Amino acid sequence: MKEIIKKKEIKGIFASILLIVLGIFLIMKPDEILKTLIQVMGIILLLMGAFDFMSYFKMSDEEKLFNYGLFKGIMELCIGILFIFRFEVLTSIFPIVIGLVVIFINIFKLQLSINLKQIEAPSWFIGVMISTISIILGIVIILNPFETVKLLVITSGVIIVVSEISNIIYSIMILTQLKKITKVVQEIISEE
Repeated sequence: MKEIIKKKEIKGIFASILLIVLGIFLIMKPDEILKTLIQVMGIILLLMGAFDFMSYFKMSDEEKLFNYGLFKGIMELCIGILFIFRFEVLTSIFPIVIGLVVIFINIFKLQLSINLKQIEAPSWFIGVMISTISIILGIVIILNPFETVKLLVITSGVIIVVSEISNIIYSIMILTQLKKITKVVQEIISEE
């Protein structure tokens, strides 16, 4: 039991150290991480596209009638190529799309909140405030897209580093109290 806990915590510390390195890289090199993520997604799309494209030609004629595998495969291949070789376009468009999605979703929520006011629901004002703030944040994302993504990547790095430092501290606490934990577990087992 003691060895199992010890191995688990040591593996946890090792994983946390790797994640801290990743977090530091996210903080120090957000542009490169974004570029790499987009290119990895491009490679995945290329593989999926090649599979869908080839699968289409292996289908029976009946299956081809109601299958869009050829079109889907070609689209995935094209988008994959775009992701790999024109990633800079995607880094500028991606936040704009996200910003528009945030705005549209919250316009609907704003309308719902206003509708709730008409039926005198008590929480309508909170909905209006949250929706309005979210719409403003969506506009900020659109007006300053690359910095927003960069900030998001950096923030993710900071969160990972803080979280994993906390995990390491917790694992060290477990390892230092291993005798006590083992004793308590054995007492619980013997009582049953």
